[in-house]
This record gives sequence, C-alpha cells and structure tokens, in this order.
Amino acid sequence: MIRTSKFIFRAACAAVSVLTAVVGYYYAALPVNLNTDGDTVFCSGGFSAAVLRPTDGGCAYYLGAVPIKEAEITQTERPQLIPCGTPFGIKVRSDGVMVVSVNNSSPAAESGIKQGDVITSVNGVDVTTNDEISEAVQLSDGSAEVILTRGESELCLSVPTETSGDGTLKIGAWVRDSAAGIGTMTWYDPSTGYFGGLGHAVSDVTTGQCVPLAGGEITDAIISGVVRGKKGEAGELCGSFVSGGKTGTLTANTEVGVFGTLESPVSGEAIPMAFRQEVECGKATILATTDENEPREYEIEIERINLLDMTGSKSMVIKITDPELIEETGGIVRGMSGSPIIQNGRLIGAVTHVLINDPTRGYAVFAESMMEELSQQ
Repeated sequence: MIRTSKFIFRAACAAVSVLTAVVGYYYAALPVNLNTDGDTVFCSGGFSAAVLRPTDGGCAYYLGAVPIKEAEITQTERPQLIPCGTPFGIKVRSDGVMVVSVNNSSPAAESGIKQGDVITSVNGVDVTTNDEISEAVQLSDGSAEVILTRGESELCLSVPTETSGDGTLKIGAWVRDSAAGIGTMTWYDPSTGYFGGLGHAVSDVTTGQCVPLAGGEITDAIISGVVRGKKGEAGELCGSFVSGGKTGTLTANTEVGVFGTLESPVSGEAIPMAFRQEVECGKATILATTDENEPREYEIEIERINLLDMTGSKSMVIKITDPELIEETGGIVRGMSGSPIIQNGRLIGAVTHVLINDPTRGYAVFAESMMEELSQQ
C-alpha cells in the first residue's frame, strides 16, 4: 500500500513537472501582440496545442483548461496583396565593402580585421566598391586608417600596408562589393506599389551574412531548367536575367526578404493576407515557376508552426506533397525562395529554405512578418 502511494505521488509530481515545463515553454514562445481586422477566427491550428480564445478583456492562450497568458489584440486594416510566384533577378550593391577572407599573418589579420567585417572608410575616403578601397589604400603612408562595422559596433583600426609584386600597396584582405542572383517575388501591394520577395536576406556567399544595402535593382528573369534536389544536395532553378534594363528598385534587404518598388504595376487579383494566428497546420498551396511558363499552383502541407521563430524566416515547416512538383524539382530548390503560400484563400507566407536531408521539406516565413518588416524600413 505504501509502495503504491509513493508511485502515485511520484507520477503526480512528474505530471506536474511536465505540465509546468510545457506551460513555461508556451508562455515564453507565444506572441503577446497580435493583429486583427475585427474578423479574426480564433483557432488552435496556428499554435499547435495552445488555443487562442476570446475573453471579456481581449483574448488569452489556453492549454486545455489551463490559462497560459493573455494576448493584446490590435485592430488594423488587413492588407490586400497580389500573390506573384514569378522569378526575378536581384542585384545588390553593398553599403561598404564586405571582408570575405583575411590572409593569415597579413597586416589585416594582425590588426584585428575579421571575415564578415564591413569596411566603410579607408584613409578618410568612403568606400563602396573594390576599386575604391584599392585606390584609398594607395593613399597610405605606412599604414591605412580603416573604419569598419562589426555587427552593431563601429571600429577604427590602423592597419600597416605591404607592397605587392606589382608595386601597389595592400592590407591582406579579400573583399566583395556586390551580390546577384535569382529568386521568386512573393507579393505586390497595389495600394503602395511595393513588392516583397525571397523571404530571407540576400547574403554574402562566403560569409553567409546579410549584405548591407547601399542600393540595388531587380530585373525580369527566365527559368531555363532545373537541377533536381536530392538527399544531401540542394537543387536549383537554372535561369538568367532578361535583357532590357531594370524593372524595379530595391529599398531594403532584411532577414525576412527583400523589398522595393516596381517600374510598372503587377496585374492580378489581390487576396487578403492572413495574420499569424490564422495560419493552420494542414493543406495549403504554393505558386512557383519552374520553367518558361507562368507560375503554377502546387499542393503542400504545413507540418508545424515554429513558435520560437514567429518573426523570422523559419516560422513554418512545410512539406511539398504535389507529385508533379516533386517529379520536376525533387521538392524545394534554390530559386524557389519567395514562392507565395496560400491557405483558405489568404496569403499566409513564403517559402524560404530547404532541408538538405529531405528536399521535400523546408521552412517558410509569415507574410505578416514581411509586411511588418517593410513598415519599419
């Protein structure tokens, strides 16, 4: 009898510990501030086991009958966006010159310059291109005065120079001043003329860091072929820029996408954007272009809402279920980033990353996160 009582007591303690841990997890992860246009459907789909229920003072999260925390609801106008799914060429000019590598034992390395630093000035001269930094170094008298940014910090370093084989001065760092590639446009806002695309930042190919934007443009692009993805190897949409000049201007390069304005408006029917709490695990579709033809709609499954990345580029885990798309591409491939995701007649987000070990699965960003980021630019 005593043993049975101890077992029951221990089981009860374990259950309370598990419940406390789960409630603590949801308390930390669930967003406090939510937007609505006054017609929000409160459902559990977007928050896994946590249910968002209306209360007398607003709304609150519940885990079964256990209250977790209150949420603050803001009344706002629901954006009406045209989903795109079209490929576009991206050309980014960096704000400063990014250090992509530093030679060992070079003056740059010994002075503390690191990969990923962004050099903005040399010897009092602002630099934004490789040629400008090279010319500014030639003004050195034994050392170059270098101003750079590292994260949120700005550093000023005195870097000795050395003479290369052709007689020019150098500091021993390799730099890059621009980036280019092909992505997918997610949406166009006919009320403002702005577009959003890619779903993640344009990053330096070597450092993986977001390229600080000094300027940029977009062009039309055409998809000419597909390298299918397979386990352990990411596939890719093969394409090229279409001649004829720029079709838009980039104004922001952020962790949840690129944004800018277009030379001409996009035609198509605008649909309502979904707020985060309206996104559900389950069936959805994406718009993607995999050849020279127009975007097509493909079936996917939203498997999980990532509660710890509600405002980032990995807010949802998705799975490609459409047999036709799997046959064409193997799943998610490079170049599909930005493909809009539609559920229940609403634009809910965009494809962002592929899982290398399973190309049918990947991540997505909320459309609301993209719109919020644009509003802060």
